[in-house]
Amino acid sequence: MKKWLYRQAIDLKILFKLFLPKGKAEYILFSGLLVFYLIYSLYIAFHSSIIDSTVFETDIYFSFDNPLVLKQGRTQMAGHPLMMIFYYPFVVLGDLLASFAGFKAKTVLFVLLSASLISMSCVYINRYLKEIAEVKNSAALLFTMFYAFTFTNLLLAFTAESFTLSAFFLSFNVYYFSHYIKKGEVPSLTSTAIISCLFLGGVTITNFVKGVIPTLFLNYPWKKILKRILGLGLIFAIVFVVIEIGFQVFLDKSLLGYVFVHQGRHTPMALSFESIRLYAFHHLFGTPIFISDYWLYSNMINQTDYKEWYQYLFTWLLLITVVIGLVRNYRNKFVQMIFLLLLVDISIHLLLKFGLTAPFIYGGHWIYCIPLILGWLYKSLKGKVQTAYVCFAGCLFVVMVINNLIGLSRFISIAVENFPALQ
Repeated sequence: MKKWLYRQAIDLKILFKLFLPKGKAEYILFSGLLVFYLIYSLYIAFHSSIIDSTVFETDIYFSFDNPLVLKQGRTQMAGHPLMMIFYYPFVVLGDLLASFAGFKAKTVLFVLLSASLISMSCVYINRYLKEIAEVKNSAALLFTMFYAFTFTNLLLAFTAESFTLSAFFLSFNVYYFSHYIKKGEVPSLTSTAIISCLFLGGVTITNFVKGVIPTLFLNYPWKKILKRILGLGLIFAIVFVVIEIGFQVFLDKSLLGYVFVHQGRHTPMALSFESIRLYAFHHLFGTPIFISDYWLYSNMINQTDYKEWYQYLFTWLLLITVVIGLVRNYRNKFVQMIFLLLLVDISIHLLLKFGLTAPFIYGGHWIYCIPLILGWLYKSLKGKVQTAYVCFAGCLFVVMVINNLIGLSRFISIAVENFPALQ
C-alpha cells in the first residue's frame, strides 16, 4: 500500500512539473506569445464590452458565451460539469479586484488567464514536436507558430470559455501520454483519471473519450488496458452524476431550463453535399484556422463563407497536406493516436451532426492536432523534399498570418464600433 501511494505521489509530482514550462526556451516562447496575445486582447478589453458585456451574456461572437463565464463561472452544466470549479475562483477574485480597481479589473484578470492558457498550449505543442516527434528546433517553432496564429487561438486568447480550457488540457493530454509511451512507461491510474475524468471530461463531457484514447497505446497488456478503461469510465460516471445532481439540486434549480434553451442552437441538420461543403469544409475545418469575413446580425458577429480563391486554395492545400501526413505515417502509433483524437470530432460533428450549424467554436477541440501532423510529415521526409516541404509550410504560414491579422483587425473594429466599452 505504501509503495502504491508513493508511486501515485511521484506521478502527481511529475504531472505538475510537466504542466509548467521546462527550461529557458519554453519560458521565452511562453512569455513572447503571452505579450503578443495581451497587446491586442487588452486593447479589446478596454475599448469595447464584447468580452464582458452586461447586456448580452451569450452568442456575441461565434457563439461564445464568455460574458456568462465572467459572471457565473460556467455556461451550461450538462455538457461542462466541472467548468465552474475551474473558473469560479477567478470570478470571486475578479469581483474582489473590481470592488477596488473598477469593473475592468475583472476583465483584465480573465484576459490574462485566457492568454496564459493559450500560450501554454503552444508550449506543449512545441515540446511535443521536439521531444516526441524529434523535429529540429527551427521546424518545430514554425509548426508551433502555425498553431499559435490560427484564428481560433487568436480569439481564445481573450475569450474565457470551455474551449479555452479544452485547448489547454487537450494539447497537454496528447503530450503527457505520448511522453510516457515514448519512454515505454505507464502513468498511474490517479494521474490518468485526473486528466481524463476531471480536466477533459469535467470541462466538456465528450472530451473524456480523448483522455481514454491514449490508454489504448500504453505499453500494457490488453486485459489491463481494458480494465483501466472500464475503471476510468466508472470514475467519470460517478463524478458526472454527483456533480450534476449537486449543482442542479443545491446551486441553481433554474439551470436546467437554461441548458435546454442553450442547446437549442445545436439542432441536427440534414447531411447533404451542400451542407458538407459549407459547414464541414468552410466552417468546421476552414475558418477556425483561416478566417473569412464577418457579418453582424442581431448583435452577433459571425463568419461568412469564403469568397476569395486564395481562401479556398489555402484550405484545400492544408487539408491535403494533413491527409498526406496521416497516410505517410499510418503505421506510427503516435499518429494513430492523433487520428483517433480527430476522429472523435469528425464523428460528433459530421456523423452525429452536433453543432454543425455553429462549427467555428469547436476549433479549440481539434486544432492542436494540425501542427502535430505537420510535424510528423516533416519527420517522414528526407533531404531536398523535406526542405521543399518546410518552404511550402512557411508560405502557408505567412499567408495565414497576414489573412488572420487582417481579420483580427476587422474584428476589433466591429467590436469597438458596435459594443462600446462599459463606463
